[in-house]
Amino acid sequence: MIKIFDLFSGIGGFRLAAEKSFKKHKIDFNHIGWCEIDKYCQITYKSNFNTNNEIFIEDIKNVTSLNSEDCNEYNYNQPNRIKFIKKNIPNFDLLFAGFPCQSFSQMGNQKSFSDYRGALFFDIAALMASIKPKYFILENVNRILTIDNKQTIQTIKNILKNLGYLVDIFQLDSKDYGVPQTRRRAFIYGFKKNLKIKLPSAPPPKKKLIKTTLDILEKEVDEKYFLSSKILKTILSHGTGGFYQKSEIDLKIARPLTKTMVKMHRANQDNYYSNNYIYGDQKRKWVRKLTPTEAFKLQGFPSSFVTKARKSGVSDHQLYMQAGNAVTVNTVESILNLLIKYNWFTSNENSRS
Repeated sequence: MIKIFDLFSGIGGFRLAAEKSFKKHKIDFNHIGWCEIDKYCQITYKSNFNTNNEIFIEDIKNVTSLNSEDCNEYNYNQPNRIKFIKKNIPNFDLLFAGFPCQSFSQMGNQKSFSDYRGALFFDIAALMASIKPKYFILENVNRILTIDNKQTIQTIKNILKNLGYLVDIFQLDSKDYGVPQTRRRAFIYGFKKNLKIKLPSAPPPKKKLIKTTLDILEKEVDEKYFLSSKILKTILSHGTGGFYQKSEIDLKIARPLTKTMVKMHRANQDNYYSNNYIYGDQKRKWVRKLTPTEAFKLQGFPSSFVTKARKSGVSDHQLYMQAGNAVTVNTVESILNLLIKYNWFTSNENSRS
């Protein structure tokens, strides 16, 4: 039985991928707990997963910040901190953590560990130092691998290695794993050195992309998703103030979904579609944005995910933000399928004595 803890869970992209992969390969698993600070993500998560009898932690710092002292590179493995964490979180085998990316992203402040969100990696380290799970998979933007002259990723790797793990990194793009969205992400993963398993020799094999956005888009949607003529003019402009970037709509492979797509920025940043593309009409009559359901599908979630969240009172605004922040289910599932081929998560990967 593989016991899983879902840290910085968001709406459950890691969890859904694990359910699909482990069930397919007939691996017994159980989610023992999850942690998510956003109240709307909590609603979507609980609307789609049975979380009864699971440990729930709203803010990981409630468990890792001993005597109100935040974790950092030098104190994450203090004995008293470890003891406190072990009192509050039961043992588990596999840690998922898509930790905040704003401090590493090119669109963020790029302050790395100097930003409190980037420093949350040390809370991950504290949790791992305490529970010592067999396996982990962490996810973030690719920029984390090069920011600060690569000092950030070197610190992450050094800490994980010092905790007794073999560590590797996949750089993967969602469009290579079955969904028509360009979304490049870094997956830092590993296992305890005393396990009789190996790291994969190559990333998950890419899949030929069969679906395009045309397969994702709904034929009939509410008119509220249509753009006004005033907004359309802005959307279709090619940049201002000396900054030029070609405005494109009707892309077969969507641009990366972002948390801010609800604000309708520009067609050189977000995704918009016209009747020309959807119906094959010769004359453009309208342009619309993605619906929340379409955004979720572009992240590998079923439409039922949105239906259940809406029934629980989650607004379109929040759904857009959730889709933009999510990990792509298909990509994580491909990672898990590969690791299973290398005998991870199986009952015969006994520890060396």
